[in-house]
Amino acid sequence: MKQDILLRIQSIISNQGLDEAEMMQQIKNLVYEFEIKDRLIKESRPIVDLVKENLVTVQSDELSKDLIRTGFSDLDFSIGGLSFGEFVVIGGRPSMGKTQFLVSLVLNISTTVPVLYFTFDLSETLLTNRFISALSGVAINKLIQNSLDPTDSTRLLHVEKEMGKHKILINDSSNSSISSLKSQCLKHIQEDGVKIIIVDFLQMMSSNRYRNSRELEISYISRELKNIAKDNNVCVIASSQLSRAVESRGGNKRPQLSDLRESGAIEQDADKVIFIHRPEYYGFLEDEEGNNLSGVAEILIAKNRNGRVDDIKLLVDKDFTRFRDFEQLKREFSISSCRLDEIDNTPY
Repeated sequence: MKQDILLRIQSIISNQGLDEAEMMQQIKNLVYEFEIKDRLIKESRPIVDLVKENLVTVQSDELSKDLIRTGFSDLDFSIGGLSFGEFVVIGGRPSMGKTQFLVSLVLNISTTVPVLYFTFDLSETLLTNRFISALSGVAINKLIQNSLDPTDSTRLLHVEKEMGKHKILINDSSNSSISSLKSQCLKHIQEDGVKIIIVDFLQMMSSNRYRNSRELEISYISRELKNIAKDNNVCVIASSQLSRAVESRGGNKRPQLSDLRESGAIEQDADKVIFIHRPEYYGFLEDEEGNNLSGVAEILIAKNRNGRVDDIKLLVDKDFTRFRDFEQLKREFSISSCRLDEIDNTPY
């Protein structure tokens, strides 16, 4: 092993295409890799032992320790939850709400497990404002422009205390290389017990390999994200841009797996591919049955390696602060039985 380390360090140092920062990052990444290598090596086991353990789990009423609920009831019903060891891709065209969906998802799960959020699109300040907006219900533009009214100020009073219940780490490093991300992941998995890793978004990442082919580069990054999830028993969730083919498509303009931008490897590597689609963005205000689509986001489960594909609906409020269960719409407009009695007894 010692000789192997020396050879790989020499290979990194002799690479003329690396600057000093990238060189140091790769060496650091190599150290972390060898630190956990022994821990990742697993012995072969008899299947009869594995079957015995699995039967105990599936026959139990308790939620599997390797499964995390998303906090969206319809989504959890369809996919069961997020599994450790999975690579999940959240795709959508611009303005569909990928980041805000991730913010809502992280707030739902981060009271249970630690989450590491890599933001390559927004600064840590702008992303933090997204979390404040989601917790308080105050519109994001009011937070950015410091144009709060008294009601908004009241809503912000308990945000800091509420955020203390969540285990979230944010990284907005300008170093978007996969080697740097991998190094940070291993560090926080080891030191902070991180179990969910968010990458927002995949196409803003880079590597020192395949610089002459963006498709091969994205394929390599996608495979590395999958390896991080599998090797460390964590769930990696990456947002992804979609090609412009969606815009030129007729009909309802729903995205398809072939729309994943720059590499078919993303579709191949991902255990789950989930698209976010807002019909009202394209001018569709009613569905085929005449139901109102204002504030409705369609969550399209296009690939699910361990279950079924499905379409569900979530709600997005007018200020786009947070995604909510679609069932909340029914509860908000439902009338209790006692109120029905009052209506029946009201004289005309």
